[in-house]
Amino acid sequence: MTACPQIKRRGPAARLAGILVPVFLAVAAALQGVPSEALGEDTAKLYVHIETPGRFSYLGDPTQVSILLKNEGAAPWLNPGLDIEGGFQVLDSEGNKLEKAKIPPMLKDGQPKVLEPNAYFGKIVNLNQYFPKIAAIGTYRITWSAAGIPEQSLATRIIKKYDPARDYQAVIDTDFGKIVIEFYKDLAPYHTRNFIDLANLNFYDGLLFHRIVKGEMILGGSPTGDERGSPGYNVPPETNGLKVLPGVVAQVRNSQTGPDESGSIFMIAATAQPDLDARVTVFGRVVEGLDTVKAITNVPTVGSAPRAASRPIKDVTIKKIEIREKKAKT
Repeated sequence: MTACPQIKRRGPAARLAGILVPVFLAVAAALQGVPSEALGEDTAKLYVHIETPGRFSYLGDPTQVSILLKNEGAAPWLNPGLDIEGGFQVLDSEGNKLEKAKIPPMLKDGQPKVLEPNAYFGKIVNLNQYFPKIAAIGTYRITWSAAGIPEQSLATRIIKKYDPARDYQAVIDTDFGKIVIEFYKDLAPYHTRNFIDLANLNFYDGLLFHRIVKGEMILGGSPTGDERGSPGYNVPPETNGLKVLPGVVAQVRNSQTGPDESGSIFMIAATAQPDLDARVTVFGRVVEGLDTVKAITNVPTVGSAPRAASRPIKDVTIKKIEIREKKAKT
């Protein structure tokens, strides 16, 4: 999987994959039958960390998980010889375990027999080799455990693969009708890919057009329902010289993003907005449904100083955004 370049993540809450869990192991106590609490602080303390390279994988790409084991204790940890690959399980969105392929156990010669304090080891595992059904689009829960080590888990998604060589359309289904947009993929490649990936993740489904400038534009795509929202990261602008004309789709910035733009909030202009030229990244245009955009801009709004009256008096929902490949003209 190739992630959207230059994305700036805003903190650990933005990461859907990757859980750091402390696992306390008093190996000497286990071997000698001594209660671990009787050993004080001079024991081994193993931290286990599993993560995926990103929040999702593309269909057809390897589903990779890295596992790191580190001794954070004051005493050596005696490695019993872990079957790292064998410790993984995968569950689908219904909670059903995926069948594991019958593959001979991997050699454990590369593992250290003794892990000294502050030492660590790990590996990257391609789960497609062991769970062929994880290759399907969907949401999965990945777990890993071993004898004496509590279960670690994370969630990941498999989505449709974005192909920059193809032309796509996004169909935005709203309470007022559908809006079909096409992308300036060559002039705003990062923004195009980011929008399509979020749509394929169903990120936008159920969110609102939270701001309306009467007769002029609509803004939506915030998971918090206001201008502060994002998917957990911002996107640097792509200066491409495109003007904000009627039907233009652009990424916007706000007080929370600084010089960057929200990773998910977008605007659709119903009329030309020359004041926004060169201030936002234009990455798409409406090819069907501009009347729907204009109808939404006429929904009554409320608000108070110092902000303009821009909040719709009733929710205007993005029911779903479907990504489809643009059909070639015949």
